Amino acid sequence: MDLHSEHDHLNSPISHPAKSGSLKIVVGLNLLLVVVLAISGYRYHSLVLYSAAVHQFVDSAGVGITLSALILSLKPASSRHSYGLARLEVLAALLNGVILLATTVWIVVEAVHRIELPTLTSGGAVAELGVVGGIVSLASFLLLHEKSPTSLAMRINAIHFAADSLAWVVTIGSGLLIVTTGAKLIDPISSILVSSLVLIATWKLVAQTVDVLLEATPKDVVPSEIVAEILRQPDITDVHHLHIWSLGSETPALSAHVVFTESIDLHVAQVRTDAIKEILAEKFHIDHATIEIECHPCEAPTH
Repeated sequence: MDLHSEHDHLNSPISHPAKSGSLKIVVGLNLLLVVVLAISGYRYHSLVLYSAAVHQFVDSAGVGITLSALILSLKPASSRHSYGLARLEVLAALLNGVILLATTVWIVVEAVHRIELPTLTSGGAVAELGVVGGIVSLASFLLLHEKSPTSLAMRINAIHFAADSLAWVVTIGSGLLIVTTGAKLIDPISSILVSSLVLIATWKLVAQTVDVLLEATPKDVVPSEIVAEILRQPDITDVHHLHIWSLGSETPALSAHVVFTESIDLHVAQVRTDAIKEILAEKFHIDHATIEIECHPCEAPTH
């Protein structure tokens, strides 16, 4: 027999509406910065400013993708999408990460070409724009970090802007070095350093999004602890075919076969099952659970 619980929160939003307000502000700030950086990069022949403009544009596009996914994820569950569209947030995070990785590689290639054919840039302009960019990136990070304790898409955007803030410190330093030394190689070398920071910050979160899409067990969940907790409940003799995965970065789910003593009646078994689901929700923060009741272990080796 199967007992599939109906949860009212399947139709509730996976994200707080306040997130969308922060995302809109971040998009506006960074698109304005993109225009300033692109014009300045052309005017002062600075690859580091060009790369920063492209980087900020990608970040802005990433935030826009996250915002779109957030809006769509608020749609209620349907017969076709019975869990809603929570996984759109994960897809948005993966798309953002892949785009950023590809863009960063392109910047590194351009920087290598610039090392071969160095061009003198205006160090003063680079340093001044670095200050402006640093302020925008730090403000963007603070806006998103407050809303992103568990959301992968929000976290990957917040990490982008944290890396950007550090990158702008490097940009300011490179501008000052250009002013004091006149060295032509500082600009492309700084671009490579900035790109390295971005790659390091992005790779880990991309791996996390892939884990969600592969339905891996969430890293903060220990299956053995869940089995032990279920076995502590009355009238239960075994737990098997336990599967734990994530519908989205904030939505873990679970299914399991639970073997009850043969003498138990259906009503008591359902009461025990409801108690298990309450424990899963309160102790392990797993609100989506499907428990299959058995009076003896099933013969199927896998399920």
